[in-house]
Amino acid sequence: MDLKKKKLIIFDLDGTLVDSQTDILIANNLTLQKFGYKTISYHKVKSIIGQGIMGNIIKSLAMQKVKASNQEKQDMYDYFFSYYKKNVYVKSKPYPGIKNLLKKLQKNYKLAVCSNKLEKLTKIVLQKSDLKKYFDFVAGGDTFKFKKPHPSVLNNVVKKFKVNKKDALFVGDSEHDYHAAQNSKIDFCLKQGGYTNKKISFFKNADKIKDYRKNNKLIY
Repeated sequence: MDLKKKKLIIFDLDGTLVDSQTDILIANNLTLQKFGYKTISYHKVKSIIGQGIMGNIIKSLAMQKVKASNQEKQDMYDYFFSYYKKNVYVKSKPYPGIKNLLKKLQKNYKLAVCSNKLEKLTKIVLQKSDLKKYFDFVAGGDTFKFKKPHPSVLNNVVKKFKVNKKDALFVGDSEHDYHAAQNSKIDFCLKQGGYTNKKISFFKNADKIKDYRKNNKLIY
């Protein structure tokens, strides 16, 4: 892929820009404990991240093969959100090299964030991680009608910048991001080491980045 032909680069947040899994796991497990359910282990956290707070809850319950009423799941959501908004950036941290990379990209490209985390929480994380200043637009899971991987999400971000899809690149770490790019017919780059249990071979026709600190032809 020739990045020089691109005008817009869109990044996912969790697992792509910021390593946030510990803070998410703590909020998730406190919620499970509060409502009498078993916690999930650290090595399973990648299985629940990617579809927002309710997605975390639903997947955590499914792992235990238990069912909760819609009202209880809503109560769990409210508890999770109440705790997490106050502790969204305690153990989280930007991936090494990402700040320097964004500083370089900012000179030649428009940059955006598209996350399934609530927009308010996404912006808090970007602010606390000192990454917000690099982005021209930030979309969260409640910014538009749908969440990723629905095609309208990335389509709406592209429309904001009035560019063609062929001029955009989406950088993400999971199958949700990959499917979002596919559904929107936008080129995709995988940030390896993020929050997916899928093998690398799953992400067909995708460019890949392991370490933002290394001289990668896709970026530099």
